[in-house]
This record gives sequence, structure tokens and C-alpha cells, in this order.
Amino acid sequence: MKFFIDNNLGKDIANGMKGFGENVMHLTDKFNQAEADAVWLPYVGENEMTLVTRDLKVRRRPYELSAIKRYKVGVFFLGGKNLTRCELIQQIVRNWPEMKRFGK
Repeated sequence: MKFFIDNNLGKDIANGMKGFGENVMHLTDKFNQAEADAVWLPYVGENEMTLVTRDLKVRRRPYELSAIKRYKVGVFFLGGKNLTRCELIQQIVRNWPEMKRFGK
């Protein structure tokens, strides 16, 4: 299973997951920090990666939603706009079994 962490989550989160042995790529490992979703979503799908994001708007933007469906991108949405890094990590750890179970 391969995870793709977008820019809504820090590179530290990706590195932390790598530290636990996960195959993880952060958006900035391959793309410019401000790269449009339209550019990297096809890459995520074509490489059978699972997107981990806090960007809940992706579910409502027509192009992003279409790309997720077209390229069969698995997505895990982390909730909470104002969560601290510690709270984000706790959320990932709590949901890790489900992420592994439902990811590609």
C-alpha cells in the first residue's frame, strides 16, 4: 500500500508514517508545493496510491471529484481545521487499521 500526503498535511506527517515503515510520498517529493490538484490527482491514481488529506472541499469540487472517480483514487479525509500536529497524529493512529484495510 502506498500513501500520498497532500499539502494540507505537513511533510513531517509523511515522514512520521515512513518512520513506521509505510510507503509514503508527500506532494512536495514530486510536485511543486502549489501544484494544482488537477496535475497530481491523476498521478496518485495511476500509481495506485491512497490520498490522505484534510481538504474536505475536494469532495465538492467537480474536477477533483471527477478525477478521484476516474483515476480510482482512494481517499482518507482527516477532520478538524484547527487540530494541532499532535491531534492529527492521534487521528491517524486511531484510524490506521481502517486506512490499511480500505487502502489500495
